[in-house]
Amino acid sequence: SAPPPAAAAPAAAGARGAAAEEEDVGEVAAMPEEPGADVEHVKVSLRLPSGQRIMRRFRPIDTLEVVFAVASALTSCPPDSIDVSTQMPKKSLRDVDGGLATTTKDAKIGGNMLVVETGKRRKTD
Repeated sequence: SAPPPAAAAPAAAGARGAAAEEEDVGEVAAMPEEPGADVEHVKVSLRLPSGQRIMRRFRPIDTLEVVFAVASALTSCPPDSIDVSTQMPKKSLRDVDGGLATTTKDAKIGGNMLVVETGKRRKTD
């Protein structure tokens, strides 16, 4: 079960939201709540298409779907139009055994730099 969406995500709603709505690939995800530094967490660095790097904490039980929701909110692009992959070796998180239902702990992404790419229109079954 997914965590409840944050009460309000005004930062994710930015000016670019209107352009993303023109493509029929779903809606931009709301930014999931980030666990505090005082609880068990997996720390990941996300490199956005702009080159910006964001450090983000995830719960070990969060699924990769939550990682895609964060990437969606950060880029203002629907989850179905983005890809998140490890850098070395380059592998899409969509291709991890177990798919997007895999936990961040089982996917072993802690301490990794993940690359977020937009415009990747991949079908999700």
